[in-house]
Amino acid sequence: MDTGTTTPAPDAPTPGTAVEVPGRARRLRPPLIIGAALLLAVVAAVIGVALVNHTVLGPARAVEAYLDALVAGEAEKSRTLIGDGEGAPAILLSDAVYRSAEDRLTGYEVRDVTVLGDTATVAVELMQNGAATRYAFELTRTGRTAFVLDEWRLDGPEPLRDIRVLVDEGLGLLTVNGVGLALPPGGAARYPGLRSVTLPALPGRYVVSPPAPSAYLSYGSEQQVVVPVDPRSAPSGVLLEPAPTPAAEAEAVDRVEALLDACIASSDAAPAGCPNRSFLFGDPEDVRAPRWTLDRVPTYSLEKGYDPGVYRLTGHDAQATFSYERNIEFGRGEPARWTREEDPQPLLITATVTVSADELDVNLDPDAGSGG
Repeated sequence: MDTGTTTPAPDAPTPGTAVEVPGRARRLRPPLIIGAALLLAVVAAVIGVALVNHTVLGPARAVEAYLDALVAGEAEKSRTLIGDGEGAPAILLSDAVYRSAEDRLTGYEVRDVTVLGDTATVAVELMQNGAATRYAFELTRTGRTAFVLDEWRLDGPEPLRDIRVLVDEGLGLLTVNGVGLALPPGGAARYPGLRSVTLPALPGRYVVSPPAPSAYLSYGSEQQVVVPVDPRSAPSGVLLEPAPTPAAEAEAVDRVEALLDACIASSDAAPAGCPNRSFLFGDPEDVRAPRWTLDRVPTYSLEKGYDPGVYRLTGHDAQATFSYERNIEFGRGEPARWTREEDPQPLLITATVTVSADELDVNLDPDAGSGG
């Protein structure tokens, strides 16, 4: 039954008490906000440094700087960007020679970067003469800057190939791509009179020009050598071997013919030091009017001998005849009866020709003689 009193609801406020009205959520304290911001900044910085170390200033950048120099023809600059920056002197690695080379590297593309601790490998494709060649460079992390950025040293390998040049022992100068160069000493070659010189070269086409011929010696015509970037291929070698000039050969022939003329002019059956030789039998008083005639003049060939600067001049198909009158009357007191006798002989003519830049010496060989 209704007693006139009211029972408050369980959640209703008790009359006469203060009621807390819900408001906005409490704001975070300033120190917490600052700490969170600093943490985010540190994380961003770490990520940024890692990203920069792997991309902008990563190992690939060192390789790109080196290859950019090669593509630009800056051989000397490229050598400061690889290894310790103090490569051994090499006469073909100057800007003057390398910039003039055709078929150099024309471009590149970085394909892969692998970092293992303080070492890295950068795989690239190098473009030469329209073809791409895979190549790998090795790098070492050398430290970090004050901003915690990595520093990388490009260790190599340089895309160098050795051009082997065989030259005369006395040859000291060479022209490559129009640039005059002093040759290094080199070492002994298997061939007498020559020395072997090894010239490291970057990828490209090199034109090797011999010295101008002297009066008696020449070194042939210019030669071209292509140095490939592909390590599976090797450049061809260069042989600059001295050879007598046409003027030297002509003068040697003239001198031999002068010596041969003197031999033919002799009345001896076997003149000393001459290729014409015959025999006389019987009493010399029964022989008169001996003479030589050259029936067929020789043709000549000049061939290199074994010793440096020595050549062998050979006369071919020559023939001479030794003739004389012989008394065929054997009766005492009888008048002499003279008859002409002939001894045709094929001539074996050889001469030793010694040639230097400005001197020529010719001697008939003592063993030369008649073949009859």
